[in-house]
Amino acid sequence: MVDTPFQKQYAEAYDFLYQDKDYAVECDLIEDIFRKFATAQVRTILDLGCGTGNHTIPLAYRGYQVTGVDLAEDMLNQARSKAVSLSKEQIVFHQGDLRRFSILYDFDAVLMMFAVLGYQTTNEDVLAALNTVSRHLKPGGLFIFDVWYGPAVLKQRPGEKEKTIRTAEGDIIRNASGTLDVFRHLCEVRYHLKYLKGHKIIKDTEEIHNMRYFFPQELAFFMHQAELELIHISDVGDLSRPPTEETWNVIVAGRKIINAR
Repeated sequence: MVDTPFQKQYAEAYDFLYQDKDYAVECDLIEDIFRKFATAQVRTILDLGCGTGNHTIPLAYRGYQVTGVDLAEDMLNQARSKAVSLSKEQIVFHQGDLRRFSILYDFDAVLMMFAVLGYQTTNEDVLAALNTVSRHLKPGGLFIFDVWYGPAVLKQRPGEKEKTIRTAEGDIIRNASGTLDVFRHLCEVRYHLKYLKGHKIIKDTEEIHNMRYFFPQELAFFMHQAELELIHISDVGDLSRPPTEETWNVIVAGRKIINAR
């Protein structure tokens, strides 16, 4: 069992596991937020926790200058291999811990998509990550992210799921199960991947992903500490739909406070 997520085997299977996730629609949603809330044209984007580049790369093709950052080098290797036709003026990747990452640029927008903030499991880590966002945003710049919505997590509770993915080299079976730590607002998700050739298991791997879920006023408080203003929260699939106890994932937008100090 691996306690550090996104190791080599998981990274290599990642795009297969999420091949039914509509990243193009999510990029449309990001651009909808730009149009609705940006006070100036968005040209430069910092994608923190970019993974295999499934938001980073499409946004670069849409004309943005995008910088992707991820802690897992194996995930970045996948991203770089998919971005070979893009120039360094369009896209660049850095390996780094988003709690401490720093470069000498600021951006029109910062992203943390696919529950990246939820991997920051302590209050100190959450605030460190948000300070990284704030430090790299231009005054008035936008911060867009999605998280697990606490009221829905507590009502629905995590269960057990199995998913089979067909590939040219054989099937991948992923079993996922979760348990809650309600005091710390955490869900421990255990992933077990089995790789099959025919009916024979040729390798398997297990990972633990500890995920934090959030509540609206908690987010507003953390963001304010990092000189960010919460300006929008909704169902991740519909900006006009307020979150409910049936909304496991929410999309959140914030803005860097101008003249914060």
